[in-house]
Amino acid sequence: MGFEYADGSPTGRLALRVHVTEKKSKTKLKRVERVPDDIDGIPVDVIQYNPAPHLVRTDRFDPLRGGVQMMNTSKTSAGTLGMIVFDRDSLQPLALSNWHVMLQNPAQPADVMAQPSGVDIMGGVLRYDRVLDCAVCVLAGRTWSLDLHELGSATGLSDPRLGAKVIKSGLTTGVTWGVIEGVTASTFTIVPDDPAMPEISLGGDSGSVWINRSDSLAVGLHRAGNDESVAGGTERATAVRMIAVTDKLKVLVFDGLAVSTAWIGGTCRVLARTAPDTECSVEIRYPSGRRSSAAGLAPQRSDSTGWVEWTWRIGTSTARKPGIEYLVATVTLGGATRSIQRKLEGHTRTEH
Repeated sequence: MGFEYADGSPTGRLALRVHVTEKKSKTKLKRVERVPDDIDGIPVDVIQYNPAPHLVRTDRFDPLRGGVQMMNTSKTSAGTLGMIVFDRDSLQPLALSNWHVMLQNPAQPADVMAQPSGVDIMGGVLRYDRVLDCAVCVLAGRTWSLDLHELGSATGLSDPRLGAKVIKSGLTTGVTWGVIEGVTASTFTIVPDDPAMPEISLGGDSGSVWINRSDSLAVGLHRAGNDESVAGGTERATAVRMIAVTDKLKVLVFDGLAVSTAWIGGTCRVLARTAPDTECSVEIRYPSGRRSSAAGLAPQRSDSTGWVEWTWRIGTSTARKPGIEYLVATVTLGGATRSIQRKLEGHTRTEH
């Protein structure tokens, strides 16, 4: 599903689209190979499109951030560190990029990532999915930032919308922008929306993150682009839906507040970010309705970069009310209050 094209330009109509590696006239095709002009009255558009992974090199960045070079220490090719995300269970910071950037083929237990290369180690690959072309690695003590180079940071997640204007920070092309013009269940395609931006994707951009220009929500993980000179004259890039990526890798795009997995008898963590040196407080209410008075939940001031966190132990006698499974963390950051919930896992010592 996407926008229809005629003579290399969008017509403004929606169409069912068939992407092919080589577009041929009907006279050169057998009848069984031909695509119909329409299906149930909906126009069908055949688009020549040859996406290929984009890889290249550049310099070291400290702190680590999205939009810069990263590579597997056992490979000679490099790609883009998309962004820093957090493990959903532990809130451990991780680096996100493509499977084809981070992994050898086949994947090896010793797959280790560096930024930018060589001895500038980041850490081992933690999780990956080849179908969605995504992976995360640990940071092994390297400092990090949520920023995308020259773009600021993503503010959360969103599904891609046809016609939405998006922007990315890639290794080779830098900051480029375009418009979403085709979608599938797991991917979407982007074309330039400004004649001054003829190239939105080149070698080395693989792994960069597309975000909405309107609200900075992350919508996709860039995976490939095409050479428009041999693909019908249209510059086009492909991205994997970010919501699918984060679900598969069990990570989150930080939106200002997060809670780690909450286990009865275990340690839980609340992480938030606000303005530097700001008075902050947290209230934890368990599914039973009881407010936690655990050590570790006292008011704090955010640090010089705005980060603040609380860590406490959930008691083994913590109970639930029937049908209520979630604890609620209410955080006040400099007068602004926000709540987030997390399922309470495990059993109390009196449950069977």
